[in-house]
Parts: sequence; structure tokens; C-alpha cells
Amino acid sequence: MKIKTIILFILFWSFGLGANENSIFWELDSPKGKQIFIFGSIHVDDNRVVNFSDNVNKAMQKSNLFVSETNNVSNLKVLEGLGSEYTDYLSEENFQKISELSDFHSIETDFAVKLKPWLLGFIFSSPRPMNPFSQDNLLKVTASNYGLASKGLETVDEHYSVLDSLSTQDQFQILKNVLILSEEDKEKNYELMIQTYLTFNLNKILNVDEKITKSIVPKKTWALVKNELIHKRNKLFFKRLVFLAEKNIPFAVIGASHLAGDNGLLQQFVQAGFTIKSLEPFKK
Repeated sequence: MKIKTIILFILFWSFGLGANENSIFWELDSPKGKQIFIFGSIHVDDNRVVNFSDNVNKAMQKSNLFVSETNNVSNLKVLEGLGSEYTDYLSEENFQKISELSDFHSIETDFAVKLKPWLLGFIFSSPRPMNPFSQDNLLKVTASNYGLASKGLETVDEHYSVLDSLSTQDQFQILKNVLILSEEDKEKNYELMIQTYLTFNLNKILNVDEKITKSIVPKKTWALVKNELIHKRNKLFFKRLVFLAEKNIPFAVIGASHLAGDNGLLQQFVQAGFTIKSLEPFKK
């Protein structure tokens, strides 16, 4: 079974880059002539976000390295966490819901209850079943067709341990908060997320995604979750992208959340002397 990045409810902070364009696709150039392309992704399978423009193809033809947040999972053990404690924190009703949602997402129930509770919560928060046709997967296939090598910015261990610092109780609370969401609410959140993403307006995306994410995260852990998911990883992504750009022209596909904010990727590159240019991501 192949499990892709599931942390799909994403956060934004407003930022001042000296550019008024709304975009999720950018070309970056350093004073030394180094070039990077960054596509701010949304981890969903939806026809509205996969009709890529010619700009995407042209950028990939200029690039020689496809960069994602992490590599594919080869050992499912890295996804496991607190399985032995599921019975201590969940009711029979919770287990029944997990069984139903596991079937919907094509996951064996016995495997689902071994996963990190926060990870299972994020998986189940989607009203769409997991499949290999998400936007970031399709971009990776396109890059492979152009002969680009592939590399993750995080190791698999780094990626899937991002919220392990939460207490056991808080991890299970995320899962329980998702289990009580109605399918109608999930669909409503999903549609709002897609519509907002398609505005390419990072501030609007911030407001929507922050609201959705906060609805399933315990209030007392919100600051920690935001720091672990976004701020710390922004710094890591910037450092590793700069390193990769020394000898490559990366085409990076990174959750759109990481583009924005005072410590977001775009702002960090601007502060490092890069110029940025917005590109049209989809065909009109």
C-alpha cells in the first residue's frame, strides 16, 4: 500500500514580497544565476487542479531534479505509532467509525489502528479516498517523463514524525475530532479549500485552512502544531533547496502553505537575494 503525504490542511501567514501577483507557481533566480521553480501544491485528486499550463512543462524542461516534500514510503513501520494504546483512548463507536472509514480509504482496519493517531486523523479528514492521482503525484509522473531525477526534502522518518511530540492524549483527540465530523462537513471543507486554492490568493487560503485545521486540533496544542507543521519545516525546506540548487535546477512541489509567511519559502528566498516571478500554473 502506498501512502502519500496526508497533511493536507495547510496554514498561511500574510507576507510582503514586493509583488502583487496571486500565484502558487514561482520562478526564483539568485544573484549567482541559480534557478529554482516552486509549485505550491494541494494534496488532492481533483480535475480542477491538474490542468497544468505550458509553463509547467517548460519549467520541467529547464529543470533536472524533481523535489517533493518527502520520498515514497518503502517501510510502512515508519507510519506506526501508538497502536497498542488505541483501546485505552477510543470507544466501540470510535472503532466502528474507523472500520467504515478504513474501507472507504482502502486501508485494512488492522493496519489503520497501528498508525499514528494524528496521521490517521488527517487521512480520515478527507472526503475523497486515497488514490495515486493526486496533484503532486501527477506532477511527479510528468517530471519522470521528462527524465528528471527525484528527491525528497525530508527523510521519510522526518516527514512522518512531525507531530510525534504531541502527547498521546492530544494525538488521539485529533483522531476523535475527525471521527465526529459529518461527511457533509468534510465535503463543505473540501470544496471551500479547492475554491480558495484556485484564487491563488495566499491570504484567503490562510484564513480558510487555518480555520479548518484549528477545528480538529486541540486548542492547547495549536501553537505547537503550527510550529511543527509549518515554521520549523519552512526553515528546513529553504536550507535544503538552496543546497540542492547549487548543482541542480530544482522543480519543487511543496504544500502551498510553505510559500507564505514571514518565514515562508518565498520570503526567505527574497531575503537571500533571489528575485521571484509568478507563473500561470493552469490552463485558462
